[in-house]
Amino acid sequence: MNGVVRSALALALLASTVLACSGGEPPRAPAAAVSTMPGDGHGGQGGWQGASPAPSPSPSASPSPPALTLKDASRALDTFLETDEVLRAAHADRWVYQLTQDGQRPITIAEIRTQGGRRPVRYRWDHRTVLVPRQSGAAQWFAATAERHGGQDGKQGGPRIGVFVFVRQGQDGPWRNSFASLLNSGEKPPAVELDAEGYATSLGSRDSSVAISPNLMGPLHATVAEEGPKGYASGLIAPGPQTTGFYDQISRTKAQLKNDDCMAYESIFASTPNYPIFALRARDGGALTMYTLIRTSSWITSAQPGQGQGIKCGEGRPLAVPAAARWLLSPTKDLFIHQKRQIVETQQYVSAVPPKASTAPVHVVGYQGLVTGGFNR
Repeated sequence: MNGVVRSALALALLASTVLACSGGEPPRAPAAAVSTMPGDGHGGQGGWQGASPAPSPSPSASPSPPALTLKDASRALDTFLETDEVLRAAHADRWVYQLTQDGQRPITIAEIRTQGGRRPVRYRWDHRTVLVPRQSGAAQWFAATAERHGGQDGKQGGPRIGVFVFVRQGQDGPWRNSFASLLNSGEKPPAVELDAEGYATSLGSRDSSVAISPNLMGPLHATVAEEGPKGYASGLIAPGPQTTGFYDQISRTKAQLKNDDCMAYESIFASTPNYPIFALRARDGGALTMYTLIRTSSWITSAQPGQGQGIKCGEGRPLAVPAAARWLLSPTKDLFIHQKRQIVETQQYVSAVPPKASTAPVHVVGYQGLVTGGFNR
């Protein structure tokens, strides 16, 4: 066993003490603490922009000690980033998958499979920050941000801010990465509201004190992506590449495929009730919300019961397989569509939700998505 694999397995064993699974929705914890810890890589410059540093704690204001300390959360974040990198370099794919769950599991599988055995992209992570909810239940979670630099040979563009959520089941369970996204270029999340001790408030999925409850963000976002500026939800979510931009893309593709390739096309967005939603109170009374959508795009050449209305003249036509789906579909064997091609994407979003009294729309500030399923027949 070479040194890389030995290091990978050693880190994986270490991670098993801090990396874990969680079922269902995250707990409805009342608060989360911000850590910007000097001396261990947690500088806070690339984290939750606008969040104030935690003031000196006041023991009398804390009803009980947190189930998860800031130091333990910071250690879990560091362990994940280091373990994930070493395991990917060693091509220990099954170990990498075990560090994840929920929407991040299929995205991680897609990341690795699209590399096709090549050397994985490597990043350097700076300015790590954690937000730790004060929790007492068995299911626990914390959020984190880190500034990503480099990539393969340092050629992946400028720095980006990664947004993560980790979950675990049980006080001694290992942590697993449930959610990961990237802030859009030039975007910042809303300033997080902090109390006198530096704790932030986490919101339940049906919290109605903000303009859009966390559990409604997915369905409304999906509606805007499908119906665009004319849809009933258009005034609730701001125009952008991952909202009305998707609608414009779908409209263009429909027209092009019908005119040039004699095919029908549809693209459906759906919220994911089996994946958790995470939200924190913003300083303006709104929320920072993190959630997952599934996009299913179909190219249809013939009418099939329950499969959508195709166009008869499109049967057997060739259509190039998108590059992002070539780890699932062969660019030669699946070139011809006799009935239907379907491609599924898993998409993870970070959105700034305004306070309930505001008339401003929700603003999508972060997005990460990959093709995670598909077939051709």
